[in-house]
Amino acid sequence: MTVLTMADFNLFYREYNSFISTFKKTSFDSENNFHLCKDTSVEVIDFDAIIENMYPDSNHRPKSFDSIYFDETKNHVYLIEFKNQKKPDKQEIEKKLIDGKRELEVLLNRLSISKNSYEFIFCLVYNKFTPKEERYKRGLFKSTTFEFLNKHKETFFINDIYTEDVSFFTTQFKKKTAKDLQC
Repeated sequence: MTVLTMADFNLFYREYNSFISTFKKTSFDSENNFHLCKDTSVEVIDFDAIIENMYPDSNHRPKSFDSIYFDETKNHVYLIEFKNQKKPDKQEIEKKLIDGKRELEVLLNRLSISKNSYEFIFCLVYNKFTPKEERYKRGLFKSTTFEFLNKHKETFFINDIYTEDVSFFTTQFKKKTAKDLQC
């Protein structure tokens, strides 16, 4: 079997080009009619839509993260989940990471894309509520709420994990990819 190079993740984009979207679309919270990120300049893959297409029966559909962004300059694949809830469900978030990454690996294998050529980074991006006391009530403190995800980093299931508010995500995205987001 031939080992593919980093540019080969672009095969994934070509195969699933009908699912190319934006952060604005993939961050939409239909329940509250709210976009966590309004950026339309950066292309992402709507991974939820791919999974919905693969598993039309919602009773048998695995959980998935919202979008995938590939930074070919660094070989990083960002798996991004947006949350705009009072208190995100820990089990649901963990299922989105686990099921979504496994489904992505299946798709990469079908295209003969070596997952070992990439770093996979899970980003949980949530709405920052003010005042601070309100954020505490909603359970959105990284150190206490989302550290349970670190076990997936420690077992090398995922290379890195970020759980930050939209503002921090926007700043870090620019630092990591040199692309501005208008969130």
